Amino acid sequence: MAGAMRDHSLCGWRVRSAWPLPELLAWNGDDRTPDISIRLGQVPAELDGTVRKTPLVQVNECGWLRYAVRNVATYLVRDGNEVIIDTPHAPDTADVALFLLGSVLGFLCHQRGLLPLHASCIALEGKVVALAGHSGAGKSTLAALLLAQGARLLSDDVTVIDLRAEGGPMVLPTYPRQKLWRDTLDTLDIVPGRVLRRTVHLEKFDRQVADRFESAPMRLDGVCQIHLQMRENSLRLAPLEGMSAVRMLHENVYRRTAAGLLGRSNQVFADCVALSAQLPHRALVLPNGIDRITRQGGELAALLARPQ
Repeated sequence: MAGAMRDHSLCGWRVRSAWPLPELLAWNGDDRTPDISIRLGQVPAELDGTVRKTPLVQVNECGWLRYAVRNVATYLVRDGNEVIIDTPHAPDTADVALFLLGSVLGFLCHQRGLLPLHASCIALEGKVVALAGHSGAGKSTLAALLLAQGARLLSDDVTVIDLRAEGGPMVLPTYPRQKLWRDTLDTLDIVPGRVLRRTVHLEKFDRQVADRFESAPMRLDGVCQIHLQMRENSLRLAPLEGMSAVRMLHENVYRRTAAGLLGRSNQVFADCVALSAQLPHRALVLPNGIDRITRQGGELAALLARPQ
């Protein structure tokens, strides 16, 4: 069903995949053994020895994780280096890769001992900032607005952090794509790419930003949590310190429930404590509404680039 195995780059890993992943850059590194293998195969309805589960995720005592997305695919994620995809769909089905490069990426990070945040990440005037927030908070919208102001993208929706890297916490870049809703594309006058998602009122599209992508790991300089306020007319940053910073990080850990099923809850919390002590963490308070935010794009870039 899928084509030949191809090598791609994701977070600095050599990813060998039987499923087409046009979202990723081609691998141009050394000839080492692939860090992650993605192949097609059958995934059982129940894992042997399953000890923990949610409606969508099962984890057994070996740390293998089964993830089922109705009408899309079932994924088996093992040892942080292997993914098996069980799907009836053709290789050009966008949803299969959408969940592979979303939730499954988060599971791989937890299995590999990395900290994934639900955040877009940009580099602006030498500073690397993660923009954290729940789905629909405007992470990709703000990143697109900042890219128009000269920023470079490291990740769109999942910011992968290596806390144990030499030199401090490092962001491992994902891929040069954004996922944007139609209203954002129209407001920013961006030509839409492939349709990824449809709801009753909105469509989400893929947008390629290869010319504005930073592919080398970079040291993280700060994390901002997005807060949209209806009565807010300006932009401001409010510092988060101590347990407020830890709480903010912890609530934005990507696929945190799965980390718990994998037995990593204590380590994830410890990582949030460690990261909160190393970097400035702030609340980014913004007016609610893409039109209102867009009018202040230059001010937003200057605010985030300002020394703290």
